[in-house]
Amino acid sequence: MRCILSLRNQRIYNTVTDDAVLVKKTLAGDKKAYDELMQRHMSRCYRIARYYGLSPEDAADLIQDTFFAAYRALSSFDFNYRFSTWITRILLNRISNFHRGLKRAKKFFMRAKQEALQNNYLETKWGNEPDKNIERAELHQAITKAVAKLPRPQRIVFILFEMEGVKIKDIAKMLNIPEGTVTSRLHYARKILQKNLKHFL
Repeated sequence: MRCILSLRNQRIYNTVTDDAVLVKKTLAGDKKAYDELMQRHMSRCYRIARYYGLSPEDAADLIQDTFFAAYRALSSFDFNYRFSTWITRILLNRISNFHRGLKRAKKFFMRAKQEALQNNYLETKWGNEPDKNIERAELHQAITKAVAKLPRPQRIVFILFEMEGVKIKDIAKMLNIPEGTVTSRLHYARKILQKNLKHFL
């Protein structure tokens, strides 16, 4: 038993030591060293993110952002601590921000679903003509269903940008994702809606 525990403790020690060496190499400009650090800790970070309720897509995006943030802050790394502890702390902070962002986005979505979809979009398309009531009702129902069927990440971004007028950079901060991710999700949402609502366009 002592032998087994000794071997296990030695492996843990070697991992911690190797991580510290890789951090030093990264700080010295060795990009492959950081790639190895990512490979070592990626799976564990992914399991943590999924455990906290993130979808596979959101977990992957958040982990990418976590390692990018860690890379930028690597010069502040305290070698008295394990890299695994440090990267986990960064990940948990981002998970917390992500969930706060989703709660805010959910409120936007519910209000948009009840008000903005009907008032903003329909008023723009047809104005207030009485004889268009049937068309308005049909389009409102179609839009509501189409938006509801969007994948959650794309739906949230679409509502925030199109219905609430939130800027891309602010959405990125709210959901704690890169601006490029916001743009790609918005583009994807528009393509789906254009396809599903082409009968009304």
